[in-house]
Amino acid sequence: MAVATHHQLPYLQYPPPPVHVNNGGGGGGGDLEWINVSGGTFQMGSNDGDSDEQPIHTVTVSSFEITKYEITNGQYCEFLNNIGCNSNGSHNDVEYIDMNDNDCQINYSNGQFIPESGKTDFPVIEVSWYGSNAFAQWAGGRLPTEAEWEFAARGGNNSNGYTYSGSNTADNVAWYNDNSGGNTHQVGTKATNELGIHDMSGNAWEWCNDWYDNNYYNSSPQNNPQGPSSGSYRVPRGGSWFSYTFGCRVAYRTWFLPVNSNNVLGFRIAR
Repeated sequence: MAVATHHQLPYLQYPPPPVHVNNGGGGGGGDLEWINVSGGTFQMGSNDGDSDEQPIHTVTVSSFEITKYEITNGQYCEFLNNIGCNSNGSHNDVEYIDMNDNDCQINYSNGQFIPESGKTDFPVIEVSWYGSNAFAQWAGGRLPTEAEWEFAARGGNNSNGYTYSGSNTADNVAWYNDNSGGNTHQVGTKATNELGIHDMSGNAWEWCNDWYDNNYYNSSPQNNPQGPSSGSYRVPRGGSWFSYTFGCRVAYRTWFLPVNSNNVLGFRIAR
């Protein structure tokens, strides 16, 4: 599926992360690197952004863990192979990844899903919300709530109040429209945020569990908000290689249909 543009604003090297997911016991996630996010209270939203980022409101989240990196092509291939996904990227008639899009960085050959050459450690893209959620469950986790995602992106209890995840300068922490060259990049090649998490601004949008409601902040509970009980769209966060800096801010919100898959959509998981 082509890039969706209704909300896309054309906006140090580090060691590469481990690639392989441990599939022992019928599940995955053994080799994912996790960052502990101690529970805390923060001000969610922004008065400097769009109307759906307002009002700023107090949110308290319990402790959780989130992956240090976005889920990679290599990790997603292990999942697809483990569950016996169809060669077109669907499972039980639900599209998990759009294998027919030229931007997909995963191929199917000799009965196996394999990353494109040189793209093993790049964030998986062209994944639907359903495909992201299925991986999360397979790996013993879940998709983060929107509140958990923003708390982690802001640096949790170590937050310095940055505009982007880890800096007030997008180039330090994000692959985005001005520096990406029109592509995703290997995860973990920009600086971390205060918690040691990479790429929460830029590279690929990250699916969250929540349904989207542009007025949700007017009625969101303080403690562990889960988002609306129903809706039409799911929330991805963080911006992508295609976004301008405005879309890479930690407070920025957007929406996609959960069946959508395109070359800016990826994810990370929590537990």
